Amino acid sequence: MTIPVADLSTQHTSQRIRTRHVVLSLVAIALCLIYVPALLWHPLALEGEAPQDGWTRVSGAIHMHTTYSDGSGSPDELVAAARRLGLAFVVITDHNNFGAKSFEGYHDGVLALVGCELSTRSGHLLGLGLTPPTYRFSGDARDGVDDVLHLGGLPVVAHPFRSGESDWTAWDTPGPWGLELLNGKSQTGGIGLLSRLLAVLRYPVSAEYATLSVAHGSDETLTRWDALLAQRDVVGTVGTDAHGRLRLGRRWKSRTLPIGSYDAQLGFAREHVLLDGPLTGNAVKDGRALFGAIRRGHCYGAVDALAPANEFSFIAEAAGRRFTMGDTVPAGPGVSLRSGGRAPRGARFALLKDGVAVRQEAGHVTLSGASAGVYRVEVRVPGWGIPWVLSNPIYVMDEQRSRERQQAAAWPPAPPAPPIKTMIDDFEGASHFAPEFDASSWMDTRVLDPRAGSDGRGAARFAFRLGSPGPGRPFVWCALVNRAPRDLTGTSGLTFAVRADGEYRLWAQVRDAAAAGKEDGTAWWLASVRTSTSWQRVSVPYTSLFSLNAAPGSPLDLSRVRAVVFLIDAGAADPGSHGTIWLDQVGVYE
Repeated sequence: MTIPVADLSTQHTSQRIRTRHVVLSLVAIALCLIYVPALLWHPLALEGEAPQDGWTRVSGAIHMHTTYSDGSGSPDELVAAARRLGLAFVVITDHNNFGAKSFEGYHDGVLALVGCELSTRSGHLLGLGLTPPTYRFSGDARDGVDDVLHLGGLPVVAHPFRSGESDWTAWDTPGPWGLELLNGKSQTGGIGLLSRLLAVLRYPVSAEYATLSVAHGSDETLTRWDALLAQRDVVGTVGTDAHGRLRLGRRWKSRTLPIGSYDAQLGFAREHVLLDGPLTGNAVKDGRALFGAIRRGHCYGAVDALAPANEFSFIAEAAGRRFTMGDTVPAGPGVSLRSGGRAPRGARFALLKDGVAVRQEAGHVTLSGASAGVYRVEVRVPGWGIPWVLSNPIYVMDEQRSRERQQAAAWPPAPPAPPIKTMIDDFEGASHFAPEFDASSWMDTRVLDPRAGSDGRGAARFAFRLGSPGPGRPFVWCALVNRAPRDLTGTSGLTFAVRADGEYRLWAQVRDAAAAGKEDGTAWWLASVRTSTSWQRVSVPYTSLFSLNAAPGSPLDLSRVRAVVFLIDAGAADPGSHGTIWLDQVGVYE
């Protein structure tokens, strides 16, 4: 039987229509799955009673970048976003500079504070509440913590486990540094291509939902925090790591995509600080109050994009006294802990002691008769892969254990300088050190200063003015160089006395003969030393030296030392910097 051509055409047309309907239906379903949750999203509603613990909560954001480093917006644009979100303060932390410092202060009700994010060879370090230095940070993690503390600030390790080159590796660094527990970039990174695509598609509809849909916690960071807390008090913070709109890479760095706005990034995670009373409107006074509270751990971090967290509470009561996060409570009978406040329906409060959950309840958590330990609270909302609130700990300790923890957190004193085994130069009457500098810089060629030494006798005078890079001169430097070849086998490091007319960071270098070195055929091994206006004897172990040009895996060859150098360059000071440094009794120790 032959089917008429007209009937075949009708069947094909019907089939195409059905196929089209199926495809359109599938597309409609996909669009619904993608966009309806974003369209319907709003921060979770809160229930419960507001806390009555006597503290004033001030909410802001820490860790963000402007056009002074790799951010896409000016400080004005960043603060405008904070104002739209109702934040009380922001802490700008541009990479390795304080360019936004002149912007510090109140701007239409928002307090802008300026810190710094230090790039080190061991990861990134936030400096909060510090005075800008007169020198540049050295890039060494230990130096960075030392400098931030010296400048009156709080060092906080940023995004310690980002799965990249900025992971923190210097976990043995001493001092009372804190830890960034959540980071806006890290907690939304490391996701699959499909999840990333869905987030991009949802972003124009609801940036908050798009961000939350890919956010995840960092159990590795919390585990490391608990390990540190076993030894000393460690302040935990959350950071937005806001950079503004997404850049298209180096080639098109002036162009950005319409995602990653400051509004979305500052709205994701916030730092809630507990103060004795409201902010006063005096920028200096309020900045000190905020940083003082954060330094004491009187704060907690939260993902406010999920639900507002400014009514969370965690307190301890003992012997008629009330304590909050960051406080140490004398151990003994009658210590009670309570955490609650207004929270989303079904929120699970977990009370952890020494990193292990001891109580978990919905809406609040309490513990009577708390024994000695480190207690903190995590609040999680079912169905979401990131904690809603992370509290700082309350420490229940007896007096002896509290003192031990304070000692563990203290910056270690400098060890006594070892005796000189071999003197390289005592600068008495003559010296083998000579000034060397680039064409744009200047040094006083009179090296010897006969009565300026640490013993009232001779010293080397390193008077310098650093030039500025320009066409054909990318590097600027001033140096005192001793090019006498020597065998330093059997010694352990350099030792010398140093003082200056201000604070600088000075490179101390040992250069050895190397096949793959600088133009002079040497590999440069160096460490940074911070000067002061008083004489100090410094020891620089060879083990603390690093090299940027030695062959991979090759150690410093002490048998073939070709120069000992003291250097100021653009990695140590701003171009145009000038001053005088005195050196004395340069030698090596056993």
